[in-house]
Amino acid sequence: MSKELNELRSQGLKPGATSTTSTDDSGFSADATGHHPSAIPGDEFDLSVETVEIGCIVLPASSAIEAFKIFATFFHPKFPILVSISINTIYHSSPFLFWTIIVIVAAHAVIPSSEALFTQLLEPFQDMVKTEALQAPLPLQKIRALLLLCVWSLPVDAQRHDPSWLYSGIAVNSGLFLGLHRPNSPPSTRGAGAYPGTPLERITTWLGCFYVGGSLSMHLGLPVLVDSSSELARVTACLQEYPIPREFAGEIKLQAIIADFTNVLSHTANDGAVDSSILHLLDRELETLKSSYPDQWPSMLEYSTLVAKLHMYGLVISRDRVGSTARDILLKLSFSTCLRIIYLANMRYNENPPNSHGVTALRQLRSLPKSYFRALAFTTAFLLRYFGLNTTASAEEQQLAANHVVLSHTIFKSCSFHPTDELGRVAKIFEELCQHGPMTIDSQHVAPGDRVGVQILVNTMRSALRKRGGDTTSNAEPLAPPATQSISPDLNLNSFGDFGASMNQALDSWSVDMIFSGQYWDESTWDALDLSCMDTQFPQG
Repeated sequence: MSKELNELRSQGLKPGATSTTSTDDSGFSADATGHHPSAIPGDEFDLSVETVEIGCIVLPASSAIEAFKIFATFFHPKFPILVSISINTIYHSSPFLFWTIIVIVAAHAVIPSSEALFTQLLEPFQDMVKTEALQAPLPLQKIRALLLLCVWSLPVDAQRHDPSWLYSGIAVNSGLFLGLHRPNSPPSTRGAGAYPGTPLERITTWLGCFYVGGSLSMHLGLPVLVDSSSELARVTACLQEYPIPREFAGEIKLQAIIADFTNVLSHTANDGAVDSSILHLLDRELETLKSSYPDQWPSMLEYSTLVAKLHMYGLVISRDRVGSTARDILLKLSFSTCLRIIYLANMRYNENPPNSHGVTALRQLRSLPKSYFRALAFTTAFLLRYFGLNTTASAEEQQLAANHVVLSHTIFKSCSFHPTDELGRVAKIFEELCQHGPMTIDSQHVAPGDRVGVQILVNTMRSALRKRGGDTTSNAEPLAPPATQSISPDLNLNSFGDFGASMNQALDSWSVDMIFSGQYWDESTWDALDLSCMDTQFPQG
C-alpha cells in the first residue's frame, strides 16, 4: 500500500493526470486546437414543420419550440453535452433526441401545462425508447439522448426501477465502439449514423458519458465504468484541448479524482492509518481543484465536491473500528460536511431568480439533475443516522442535525407537486423517520463495502417502512406510499416526539436563513479539525 501512496503522491493524484485548466471570460476551458468558443454556432429555434408527431400524439410546432427554449434556458447549462441547439437539425437527424428533450421538460413539471403533456407523451415515448435504445450500434445523437435520460430520469414508482444505470452502460459502450474517447482519430463509420458529429461534439458527448457513469457509480456504489489511468489522462487532456464550459469541466475533473481514489480505497486493507493518508491526499487534490477557480468557487461545484467527500468518508467510516479516534474525527468532519451541503441547498432554495418562459423560481429547481436531489437525500439520511437519531451523538449535534433535517425536508416537500411523486416520497420518509425519536444505531447495520452510500439510504427507507408497519425482510426499496397518505401542508413537528421537539427548538434558535449564533461554531474542538477543503465560514448572527 505504501507503494500505491507514493505513486499517488508522485502523480499529485491528477485525476487521470489532472491539472489546472485555464479559462477565459466566457466560462469555457482553454482551447489548444483552434476551437475557440466564438466559433461555436448559436442556438436556433426555428422548425420547418407545422406539427410534430409521436405515436398517435400530434403537437403544434410552437409547443416543441417552447419546450426546447425551456430546455436551453434551464436544463442544458447544467449538462452541456449539446454544443449548440438547433431544433430543425435535431428533428431531422434524430427524432429520438428530439422527443427526449421535449419529454424531459414535460416530465419535470417546470410549467403547469407540462404535467398534462407528459401524461400524453409517456406511453409513445417509452415505446420509442425500447426500440431506439437497443438498436446496435448506437449513433451519436442516440447516445446523447440516453445521457440526458440518465441526468433527468423519468419518474419511477421505486428507485430500483430507474434504468439510468443501464442507459449509462449502453451509452459508454456505444461511445467506445464509435471511438468517441479518441478525439484525434477520424470518426468511426461503424454505426455513425446520419450525423457523425464534429470533433467537439464527439468529445463533449464522451465527456458526458464519463461524467454520467462516474456520478451514477458514486451514488449507487457500483464500479466506475471508465477508470483506467490512461483513460482518465485522456479525459483530462480533452478538458485542456477543447472549449468545455468551465463549471462542467470542474464536475468532470471531480469525477476523475473520485474514480482514482475509489480505486485505491477498494484495493486497500482495513487500515486506519492508510485510510487517513488517502483521505488527506483526497483533501489536497480537491483543494487544488478549488484553487483553479480563483475568482469564484461555483456553489454547485462546491456542493458536488462536498457530496463526493461525504461518500468517501462514509466508505472509510464503515471500515473503521467503532470508538477509534480516527473514526470519531472523521464523523466530526462528516457532520460539518453534511451541514454545509444542506446549507448550500437551502441557499439555492431561497434564491429568487426571475421568471423566464413562464417558469417560476420554485419550478426552476425541478430542472436540477436528479443527482442533486439524490445527494441531498443521502446527506440527510447520513445526518439522521449518525447524529439526529443516534443516541450516542451529543445533544448539540442532535439539535443542529434536527435544524438541517427540517431545511432538507422543506426543500423536498416544496419541490414536490404530488404527495407520491419522487420528491414527495422522500419528504414523507424523512417525516416518518423523525417520529422515531433517537434510537440506538447498530454499528454493523451498514456493512463495509463499496455500496455504503446506497446502503445508508436504503436502510433509512427501511426504518421508515418499519414505522409504517411494512415488510422489511426484502432487499427491495419501499414502494411509493398510497395517494391517501398525503403530505400535510404544514409539517407538524410537535407530533414527532422528542426529536420533533428538538427540531422545533432548532428552528426557534436559528432562523431559516441559516444565520447561526457563534456559540457552536467557535468551539475549540472544531478548530482542531483539518477542514482544508471545506469552506465552513457560515454567516454569523
